Amino acid sequence: MASCGRLNTLRRQLCTSAAKISFRAAECQEWKKPLVLVNRHISPLEDYEIRVKTKACGLNYATYLATRGEYQVKTEPPFVPGSEFAGEVLEVGKDVTGLSVGDVVVGLANTDGIQEVLTVPAFMLDLGALVKVNARSSNSVDYSKLASLLVNYGTAWMGLTRKALIKEGDTVLVTGASGGVGLAAVELASKIFKCKVIGMCREEKSEQVRNFGADHIIDYRSESIRQEIKSITPSGVDIVFDVVGGDGAIDLVKSLAFEGRFITIGYTAGIPKIPANILLLKSATVSGLWAGTATTPPGVFKETANIITNLFLDGKINPLVQEAIPLERVNDGFEKMGAREVIGKLVIRM
Repeated sequence: MASCGRLNTLRRQLCTSAAKISFRAAECQEWKKPLVLVNRHISPLEDYEIRVKTKACGLNYATYLATRGEYQVKTEPPFVPGSEFAGEVLEVGKDVTGLSVGDVVVGLANTDGIQEVLTVPAFMLDLGALVKVNARSSNSVDYSKLASLLVNYGTAWMGLTRKALIKEGDTVLVTGASGGVGLAAVELASKIFKCKVIGMCREEKSEQVRNFGADHIIDYRSESIRQEIKSITPSGVDIVFDVVGGDGAIDLVKSLAFEGRFITIGYTAGIPKIPANILLLKSATVSGLWAGTATTPPGVFKETANIITNLFLDGKINPLVQEAIPLERVNDGFEKMGAREVIGKLVIRM
C-alpha cells in the first residue's frame, strides 16, 4: 500500500510540475566497495522518452562483476548498476506510441536499473528491450518474477533455440544448473521442449533443480563426471549448455553424442581450451552466445522477449526468486552474489 501511495504521489507531482521530485538510487562510487544510496532528481522528459517507476531490478552475476570492474565491458564509477527491471509507466513523451501511463513493463537497460525511477528511450520498444505486459492492474503482477525473465530466460531461450537447435527428445546437460540462467535452461528444456535434462550443481542445491525439471543430477565436484554421464546416456548428450567453463568443459565436449552441440555462455570457472580434434571425431559444433539487444540480429531479441514474457503470463514457466531484497539492503544482495549463495534469482525491490 505504501508503494502504491508513493506511485500516486509521483504521478500527481509529474502532472502538476511540482517542486523538484527526488528518488533514490544505489550508486557504485568505487569498484569493489559497497553501493551508496543517493538522491537523484527527475529531469524534464524528452518527447521520445518513457519514464518508469521501477518496482524490481533483477541481479545477475554480470551486474556483480560490473561493480568490481571485472566485467568484459567496463563501466567507470560513479554509475548505478543493474540492467533488468520491471515497473509501471509514469510518463510518456509526446512522440511515444504503444505505451500509456499505468502500463506494466519489463525492460533491459545498459545500467541504472537499481533506482526508483528510470527514464529510457522509446526505441527500446523496437529492440525488445522494453516489453509491455498485458496486465493493467499492478496488484495482479509479480514484479520480482517479471524482473527475472529477460536475462536468464532470454539467454537460455536463444542458446537452446538459435544455437543448439533444440528439439523434442534431445538429451540436454546444463552446467551451473542452480543459477539463474542454468535453472532457466533446465525449465525450458524440460517443460517446453520435452527433453531429458541432466543438471550439474552441488548436491545441496539439487532439490530445486529437480523441481524445475532435471531428470538427473551430477555434482560437478565428482571425479567421474564422464562415467556418470555415460551411465545416464551411453551414446552421449545431444546438447551441453555451459555457463561455467573451466577445465571441466573438456570432459563435457568428450561426452557429446555424434553431431552434438556445445553452447558456451559463461566462464565463472575460467575459459576452457577445447580440443578441435574431438569436435572433428564427433562432427560436433561449439557455439558461443552473447545475448543482448546490441549483439543479436534485428528483431531477434524482441521476438525472444515476447515469447518469454508470454510463456510466463501463460503459466508455462515460473522463475525462482530466492529473495526480494529491499533497496535499503542492496549490498546484502551483492554479498550473496559474491559468496555464490544464490539459487535462481535475487531481486532488489523498490
